[in-house]
Amino acid sequence: MNTLHLIHPQKSDIRFQTMIFPDGQPHIKIDVPSAKVLDKKQPLRIFTRINNPNDLLLVLFIKNTLDYMEFEHIELHISYLMAARMDRVMLDGEPFSLKVVAAILNQAHFKRIVLFDPHSEVATALIDRSYTISNHCFVKDVLNSYYKNSQRASMCLVSPDAGALKKIHKLAQALQVEAVVECMKERDLKTGALTNFKTTTETLDNLTCFIIDDICDGGGTFTGTAKMLKEKGAARVNLVVSHGIFSKGVPLQFIDDIYTTDSYRPIEQVNCFPIEAYFEDEQLAG
Repeated sequence: MNTLHLIHPQKSDIRFQTMIFPDGQPHIKIDVPSAKVLDKKQPLRIFTRINNPNDLLLVLFIKNTLDYMEFEHIELHISYLMAARMDRVMLDGEPFSLKVVAAILNQAHFKRIVLFDPHSEVATALIDRSYTISNHCFVKDVLNSYYKNSQRASMCLVSPDAGALKKIHKLAQALQVEAVVECMKERDLKTGALTNFKTTTETLDNLTCFIIDDICDGGGTFTGTAKMLKEKGAARVNLVVSHGIFSKGVPLQFIDDIYTTDSYRPIEQVNCFPIEAYFEDEQLAG
């Protein structure tokens, strides 16, 4: 499959230039000779992050340009999708943001849209012809990397809250991990304040815990969970998140090691895995 690579332009099969006009509008100029040599009947993917509205608009401009150039099979492969967390109306007076983003993507009529570990199944329900790449291979790579450099010890996977619970049991089954710890917290939707971290597990005597989730923004959920796990006797607490925003920086208190991908951006001072590898030869779920 040929690629127009917005994350790493040097890997792109079609050369291009992007720019921002003075009024803030994104723009692209595709190199016509490099596009003309490609077979327009073969699949062509746009590989990108959609971190902000300009990223979304640029993708639509590219699709429009490629349509005019008569490419017949255009796919969109998204490492990070803006608004994926806003998968419902959270409070009165707030938008259903993911539904709006999905409607924008749907009007572009991509042949297929591939998403890496979106927040919930709502994304694929709303986005036409969309498929997900799970975090299973990523987490497997994390565990292999960790135990190459650390003595193998008793371990468990940790779900930090109810939202992560469904995914973690599928992950544990796929990786043949028996020990899963379920955690809970309370969040004030108006203020964002987190309280009352707890788990039904009585003791974590000398276990190495891997907290698994799709995204880390400020990190409050994970620092609160890690503190509680160590109070229960955990020897180490490692954080594994598919999408690392880390808006309040790293390291995170009570977390021993952090593992993420560069789906949102490259992150220094943590173990950051290249996202592109997980888009290659991956089984997709609708």
